[in-house]
Amino acid sequence: MATYLVTGASGGIGCEYCRQLKERGDEVIAACRSSSPDLDKLGVRVETGVDITSDAAVRGLAARLAGQPLDVLINNAGVLQSIPLDHLDFDSIRHQFEVNAIGTLRLTQALLPNLSEGSKLILMTSRMGSIGDNTSGGSYGYRMSKVAMSMAGKSLS
Repeated sequence: MATYLVTGASGGIGCEYCRQLKERGDEVIAACRSSSPDLDKLGVRVETGVDITSDAAVRGLAARLAGQPLDVLINNAGVLQSIPLDHLDFDSIRHQFEVNAIGTLRLTQALLPNLSEGSKLILMTSRMGSIGDNTSGGSYGYRMSKVAMSMAGKSLS
């Protein structure tokens, strides 16, 4: 049995990760800004108030997890705001970078004491974060921030 921490766990892919990991017998810590009924019914440890854009929130999570070994950290939290080129919102682009790239690195750094040799770090991206697979364009903030996150992952490796 391994211990997993999953960010962005209140819905979508994050909640499904938690469900499948719990179902196979792993220990799951679900981190999110706020919980959801679907997450609550899984019977996993839920850590709320985890906004990865906030130094204080991430430090708080790290303090609550002090001494808790993590076998796998799944950085799944993310945001997509698709805005066309002729209506770009640079605050939105900055926010996507803050969540998708900087927040992922912020959380990983804060939880380094919980990771040991052999621990795994997963950074969730998508095909939209691929330079080579970008045939449709658009979604500038999301695509750019996911590429930045992938570069952080390469550096971490």
